[in-house]
Amino acid sequence: MKIKAMTRSSTTWWMTLRLSTLRFCRSDKRSVIRRVLAAFCLSTLQFSAYAAGNVTIYPQNQTIKNVERLADLVTQPSLANAWWPGAVISERQASAAEEQQHQKLLASLSALAAGEDGDDAAAINGVRQQMQAVHVTGRQFVDLDPDWVRVHPRANVPLQGDYSLWAGVQPATITLVGLVSSPGAKPFVAGRSADEYLDGIDKLSGADRSFAWVIYPDGKTQKAPVAYWNNRHVELTPGSILFVGFKERLLNSDFEQMNQQILHSLTHRRPD
Repeated sequence: MKIKAMTRSSTTWWMTLRLSTLRFCRSDKRSVIRRVLAAFCLSTLQFSAYAAGNVTIYPQNQTIKNVERLADLVTQPSLANAWWPGAVISERQASAAEEQQHQKLLASLSALAAGEDGDDAAAINGVRQQMQAVHVTGRQFVDLDPDWVRVHPRANVPLQGDYSLWAGVQPATITLVGLVSSPGAKPFVAGRSADEYLDGIDKLSGADRSFAWVIYPDGKTQKAPVAYWNNRHVELTPGSILFVGFKERLLNSDFEQMNQQILHSLTHRRPD
């Protein structure tokens, strides 16, 4: 009888212990789940904060942090008077890559000049000096017009990382670049075509006398016929660049490749 009594007592004690253990385990599991969920939520918030972009606006030199989407940027009150057709937004890592590409261009121009002599070498070195004064950036080719971004959801892209935005006022000039005697800023005249801007401008040795390239402020390019035999009216807009490149040479593609590299740098040019 004593043995049976002890067995029942042991059984009762064991069942009580097991129930307590089960309750503790369930409670502990709930606690673990709560901690995991809390950690997940925290990490999500941290990721969201990290994923949002930081943008430095020029020429104001104003930094805006945690900009989630493009519309949040272009609707900033400080940008109310910005001239959006010529605005440029760039991303930091892309800017580093473009700067490397630009340095390669300068090295290629130096090498090209070294292989020439006389007026040809002087002309190439002149182009190199012009391009050395150009500051490139990792331009993102997106439409920045606030009305467009608001109306078209696909244009309202997320911003992740570090950006720079150049959004100044509309310029009153165009810029002449390339194998010309007087490169630099020229007054913008409404309705004036590419060939008219080149009237009275001497072209240097090795220049293309039949075509020039127009680089519009939004980064688009157009090849403009400017000779008397192929002339076509191609207008420039304020802030455009007119590039007179190298003429094509038979059995030598170096100059055509150089034109394309220069065009690439000019489309990624940072506004002044």
